[in-house]
Amino acid sequence: MLVLAAGIAVVSAPTIATATMVYVAPPAKGSSTSWVMLANDNGTNAVKVVPGTAASISPDGARLAYQVWSPKQDNPTSNVRDLASGATAVLTGTCQPGVLPWSPDSTLLACATETANAKGFVTGNGLGLAQIPASLEGVSSIPVGNYIPAPGNAVAYGVAFSPDSTQIAFSLMKFGSRAAAGTLYVAPVANATARTAVLARAAAPVWSTSGIAAMQSTNVTVTFNGARTPMLHTQIWTISPDLSSKKQLTHYKASGLMAGPGPVAWSPSGNMVFGFIGGQDHLGMATFRVPGGAMTTLFSSASGSGSLQTAVAVSADGKRLLYTAGSEDTPAAIKTTSLTGRGTRTLVPRALTVSVTPNWNG
Repeated sequence: MLVLAAGIAVVSAPTIATATMVYVAPPAKGSSTSWVMLANDNGTNAVKVVPGTAASISPDGARLAYQVWSPKQDNPTSNVRDLASGATAVLTGTCQPGVLPWSPDSTLLACATETANAKGFVTGNGLGLAQIPASLEGVSSIPVGNYIPAPGNAVAYGVAFSPDSTQIAFSLMKFGSRAAAGTLYVAPVANATARTAVLARAAAPVWSTSGIAAMQSTNVTVTFNGARTPMLHTQIWTISPDLSSKKQLTHYKASGLMAGPGPVAWSPSGNMVFGFIGGQDHLGMATFRVPGGAMTTLFSSASGSGSLQTAVAVSADGKRLLYTAGSEDTPAAIKTTSLTGRGTRTLVPRALTVSVTPNWNG
């Protein structure tokens, strides 16, 4: 943590008790290796942990899920590491590239799975779950179960665990469907077939004690440069904590190649959803008041600019938003912006991915 005394900044190295941030640093000049870094909540005094291409820290701050992927591999190798002991286990199964989401109680990991036929054509996208044991000592591998088998299915656009880690929300449709999005389901983690449909044409769920926020999509056709172009328009919906009611939160009027809003996180008090405004080759950030959906734009960029501002998490005290700022072709900076009008800060100038615990307060 950063401590100021007599005008001198004293920075201590992150420990298992204080570390709340993990990010992946891009390869240094002349190297092809990217590194998973453990840092204090303000990004200071980062230390190398392992080589990796994507990483997420468990909510309790004790474990690290990370992937290593080289051009010679069809799929990345996924691992779980105990940050205190260094004990590491491989996730057996084919997890697709990406940051692996943890359950709030730090006992489950989810990952996207995929199948292909003999000619290499994809035949489906599924959802895998891995049960992480209390200790990794002596554990060499952890199986990834086929929660939603991949063949013939399409699970996409993220998943979310319930606050008590007993349920999971996911979007599912038939593989190859031309629907705008699948149906958003909620199911017990112990039984995928006991699922309940909660919202049509929806994906990207974010779940907190305030309920679920999700993105609903509609296929539309717009005129761009004189040509009729297919496009998705989106709105954010909220679903009550007991899943008994749902309500459209936003009424965004998309135009041109603007798509619309999607959720990323709830505020700690539940009075706001933080999210993005997406479009062709650009991504901006905004807040949406709950209830009512009043939007405040935090950052925006022109369609086609290639500028991407991506919200990641809200600080535990609800005063700052962690986000990344970059483009599709370059590593992004990890930044924070004040939600009380005190400007932005750059925590890490270049990173590939970033993950924080719920206690992050940078």
